[in-house]
Amino acid sequence: MQDLLMILSRRVVRVALSLALGMASHTVHAGVVIDGTRQIYPEQRREVTVRVTNDDKHAPRLVQAWLDAGDAQEAPTLSDVPFVLSPPVFRLDAGKSQSMRLSYTKAPLPTDRESLFWLNVLEVPGATSEFDPTLEDSQRNHFKFAFRIRTKVFFRPAQLSGTPEEAPGLLRWSVERGAQGSVIQVHNPSAYHVTFNDIVLLMGSGPEAEKLSLTEGMVEPGGTLKVPVPKAAKVIPADARVDFTYINDFGGFSSAQPAVLHR
Repeated sequence: MQDLLMILSRRVVRVALSLALGMASHTVHAGVVIDGTRQIYPEQRREVTVRVTNDDKHAPRLVQAWLDAGDAQEAPTLSDVPFVLSPPVFRLDAGKSQSMRLSYTKAPLPTDRESLFWLNVLEVPGATSEFDPTLEDSQRNHFKFAFRIRTKVFFRPAQLSGTPEEAPGLLRWSVERGAQGSVIQVHNPSAYHVTFNDIVLLMGSGPEAEKLSLTEGMVEPGGTLKVPVPKAAKVIPADARVDFTYINDFGGFSSAQPAVLHR
């Protein structure tokens, strides 16, 4: 297994170089997709299943999967997380699906808040025959690239207070002014992560209100997210407010949520 992981790593370096040289003139797309944009792991579950599918109808993929604790550059062999993912490496034929089993090792994790990990799925395209008569010319003559998909895994202890649906309504929004300009702070007192799809600063009232889209992000349990305000908003009026949408457990977007800015 170690030898296979090393071979994969070397192959990815070569493919990444090809990607850098060829992306400007070639359209590329990933073949492997993950069911869901996030995974929720309730502590009481023995395991959760993650399903991946090869959407390419012609070529197989070699897939490597692993978890990390937040460092996207960490090598799979060095990742130290309290989970086992099986199988970690497998062939995924064209148009087929594979279920991976993710299980918690029971190593200690915080019990008063969620913990965040990241699922990595790396696909390396298999070779297709140049002389396959079933393939069109556009399918025979093209570059092949490696892709990595990285999605969130939320480990959810059994006895958390509140619910994930209540967490967005508990957020406290405030304005902080500094030498570099204004910053909107979002404090999350809940035990759950809140991931934003959109944050809009509204200045003024009615249809004439000025709207500024801010950078989306995620605020961790008990944490504070600082969102820079564009320089165009030199002065934030006292009646300014925020509308935001968040992403729920199923990957869907909420309706717009109004919020008061405290000072």
